[in-house]
Amino acid sequence: MMMVMFKSLAAVSCRVPDLQKAKEWYGQFFDDPAVLDSPFVVVFRAGDSTLNLVPAGDSHPGSEERVVAYWNVEDIDLAYRRLLDAGATSQSEITTTVMRTRVARVADPFGNALGLMSRAAAADKSKSLEDQPSDSAMGVALSRALAAGDEREEIRGPDYLAEAFLSADARRSLKDAAAREWIRKKLGTEAPGSYEYFIARTGYIDAVVRRALEEGTPQLVFLGAGYDSRSYRFRDLVRGTRIFELDIEPTQQRKRRALGQAGIAIPPQLTFVSIDFTRDRLEDVLEASGYDKKKKALFVWEGVMYYLPAEAVDRTLEFVRSNSAVGSVLCFDYLAAAPDMADRYGVRESRAIMRAMYRAELVQFSIPEGAVESFLSERGFRLIDHLTPEEMEQRYLTLRDGTLAGKVLACFRLARAAVA
Repeated sequence: MMMVMFKSLAAVSCRVPDLQKAKEWYGQFFDDPAVLDSPFVVVFRAGDSTLNLVPAGDSHPGSEERVVAYWNVEDIDLAYRRLLDAGATSQSEITTTVMRTRVARVADPFGNALGLMSRAAAADKSKSLEDQPSDSAMGVALSRALAAGDEREEIRGPDYLAEAFLSADARRSLKDAAAREWIRKKLGTEAPGSYEYFIARTGYIDAVVRRALEEGTPQLVFLGAGYDSRSYRFRDLVRGTRIFELDIEPTQQRKRRALGQAGIAIPPQLTFVSIDFTRDRLEDVLEASGYDKKKKALFVWEGVMYYLPAEAVDRTLEFVRSNSAVGSVLCFDYLAAAPDMADRYGVRESRAIMRAMYRAELVQFSIPEGAVESFLSERGFRLIDHLTPEEMEQRYLTLRDGTLAGKVLACFRLARAAVA
C-alpha cells in the first residue's frame, strides 16, 4: 500500500506587488490580525492553515508562480525526494523559515508549483544529519549574508558569497533594507548576541585562513565546511595550497548545486570529502583524497565541535595531532561551560533556539571556562591565541566613535592552537 504523503493544506502563498495594500485588503476578511507582520511576509491564520502574502519583488510577470499551495507532510525530506524521483523538478530546496517550519517547492510534470511544509512540532527528532543538509549551516549562511549587507561599514561582514547558498526568497528579502533590519531585530530578540558572534567568528577565521594562504601553507582542511566560502573568496591566494572540504554528503550536494547555480567555479586545488564525524575515520577519508600527513596544514573546525560527543572530539584532535607535521595549526570555536553560564548574555535564549531549530544537531560538548589551555596541552597542542566575548567585541564590533555595535553571545570562544 502506497504511503499517503499529503496530510492537509498547510498554507497558500500569494505574491503581491504591494505588501502593505495586500495586508490591508486581505485583513478585512479575517477576524484576527496577522500572526506575523514583517517586510517580507505577512501571515494570516485561517483555521489550521495560513494565508501568506509575499512581495512579488522585481520578477517579471510569469517568471514565478503567483499562488502556491503548501501541503503538510510528516517527513519533508522523504516527501521532497519522492517527488523528485517521480519526475518533479526542484524550484526551492528545503529551508527553515522564520516561523521555524521547514519548506520546499517543486514543479510537477505538468508545470504546476507544489509546496511542502513540515511543522517544527511534528519534526522527527530521530533524523540524523545523514538524512538532510545541515540546518545550522544554513542559519550561519543567513547570518553571514545579513552581515555582508550591514549598513555599518566598520563591522560589515566580508562574506559576499554567503547569499549564494540561500533560497531565492531569502535572497530577495536581504535586498530590502527594512527586511534586513527586521531580521536583525528578530535575531536580537530570540538569540541575543548570535549575529554579533558570527561577525566576530567570520572575521577571526578569515584572518587566520588568509595568513596561511599568503604564507603558502601546503594544505588547508575544513573540518565540517558547511557553506564556507573562503576557498572561493580567497581564490587568488590559493596558488599551490591543497584544500579539503569535509562534511556530510547531503550538505555537500546542496552546496555544489548552489555553487553551480550561482556560477561560482570550484578551484582545481579543492577536493570535497564526504564524512560522518561520529562514525568515519578521518585517516581513511582524507588519505584516500590525497591528504599528505607529512606536510604542514591549517585545520579549520568552525561551528562543529559542540555538536559532537566527547569521544568524537578526542578522535578528531588525536587525528590532527598524529597526522600532520609539527607546526600545523588548528583554528576552532567552542562552547565554554560554567555554573552560571545560562544566566549570561543571550545564553538561555540561544540554547532554546538551537533546540527548536536544529533538531538533528544536538549540542553535546563544551570545555570548562578557563580550561582550554590545559585541555589542549593534554592532547598535544599549544594554545597560540584565544578570544573571549569581550575581546571579540573590542576587535570586531567597535565603531568609529569608539562605541560597540553590540554584545557577543557569552558562551562562545575562539581559539588557535599549534601541534606541539
